[in-house]
Amino acid sequence: MSKIEEIEVIDTSPTVPGLRRNAIIVRRWLYFITTEGAFATVFIMFTGGVFLTGLALLFGANDFEIALLASIPFLAQVVQIFSAYLIDRTGRRKAITVWGSVVGRQIWWLFLPALFLPINWRLEALIGLVVFSNASIMLATPGWLSWMADLVPEKIRGRYFGVRNISVAIATITSTIIGGIIIDKFKGMYLEHIGFAIIIGLGTLFALVAVIILNKLPDKPAAVIKTDGDPGRLFEPLKDRSFRRLLKVFFVWNFAIGLSAPFFAPHMLNVLKMSFTQISLYSSAAALIAILLNKSWGKVIDRFGCKPVVAFTAFGIAIVPLIWFFPRAGHLNILIFESLFSGFLWAGFNLAAFNIPIANSPKQGRTTYLAMFSVVTGLSFFCASLIGGMLAQNWSGIHWHIGYQTVINYHMMFGISSCLRLLAAFLVLTFREPKEKGIPIMIQFMGYSILKKLPIGRQVFPWFLKRAPVTIRIDK
Repeated sequence: MSKIEEIEVIDTSPTVPGLRRNAIIVRRWLYFITTEGAFATVFIMFTGGVFLTGLALLFGANDFEIALLASIPFLAQVVQIFSAYLIDRTGRRKAITVWGSVVGRQIWWLFLPALFLPINWRLEALIGLVVFSNASIMLATPGWLSWMADLVPEKIRGRYFGVRNISVAIATITSTIIGGIIIDKFKGMYLEHIGFAIIIGLGTLFALVAVIILNKLPDKPAAVIKTDGDPGRLFEPLKDRSFRRLLKVFFVWNFAIGLSAPFFAPHMLNVLKMSFTQISLYSSAAALIAILLNKSWGKVIDRFGCKPVVAFTAFGIAIVPLIWFFPRAGHLNILIFESLFSGFLWAGFNLAAFNIPIANSPKQGRTTYLAMFSVVTGLSFFCASLIGGMLAQNWSGIHWHIGYQTVINYHMMFGISSCLRLLAAFLVLTFREPKEKGIPIMIQFMGYSILKKLPIGRQVFPWFLKRAPVTIRIDK
């Protein structure tokens, strides 16, 4: 039995306009969404993250240019406002989503010749490609989010996306390890550009399969999705007091993350002297934790709400950058603990952060709400990354010797980011969800759930072993 089939769904809701629903059909939808996510992840990993940073460094990028590349996807989120308007105006949500994905991912084929030509503007071409690619993908994103919100039943949404994230994590582990081995193999032969060409080509092929799968999913008729297309509706989320508070919280959070996020990869490559394979194994450890915990985090979200999970994990994530003050070249053992610790926290945070704007936006006009959320948080990350890039570039001469460690500009960015993350974590506590339950109750539940799996837990809390199976009923 597959993981998707283990999610028991009894659909007693009235028919969603334009979409026929029953348990068998819903399972089929969930299977397609999961498979599409796994294939798309291969493209995301091969054309982003440490591989994109490595390619930029190969082209001679400095700290500011590295930060610029890392922030472009978040600046591109501004396009989502236009996308939301286009979807509301035309109702063609599926077409916009599918074609935005096709153009944004298949455009990478045009960049491959630049890897083999002796030209001086390869870095500029890479930056231009990343801008165009991400703008097209962001054109598809609001439609994808609202489309999936219609297809996935609300009562199992947290649990399902926990299961989906397991498949995404498996794809992440596999692609990062294979990509790291390929790059290191060709780097050893001084043919690093060929290695990058191979993984970009593979990623783009996987993206093509992902969009073919996505195209198999049904959508409501355009007449059901279409609204009056009033441009004034684009700013409705800013008039919603509760949603506006959510925007403020995640604006500060993304600013705190964006300030340091671009520098972990160059720190590992240039300062810690880690190979791509080592970085891939490090990233895979966190992804493995996600595989083990995503389903459990999904259950916690369904039971207690998104806000308690975001708050609990945010406080832990706030101290993660401080751990990066300790590793140095040849002494990386602490990163084993860091990958497990941050993997546990990010697995819960990412799942809750993905669901929280969906859960706090109305069904009518959800596309606009999700687009506004992406635009505000994306601009925050973009501005923070640019500021971080300028600071890191200006502080590139910092070399403070403290014991065996040398504090450099990257450490400064990690420290500032940690302080801002802590501030953002306190701000999360100011947000209120309609159906949220208390954080202490959630922590107590998590503690009991862990204890009952231990021998001493079975003796102290025997009643947990007698829990009756829960049937999920979907009433809308």
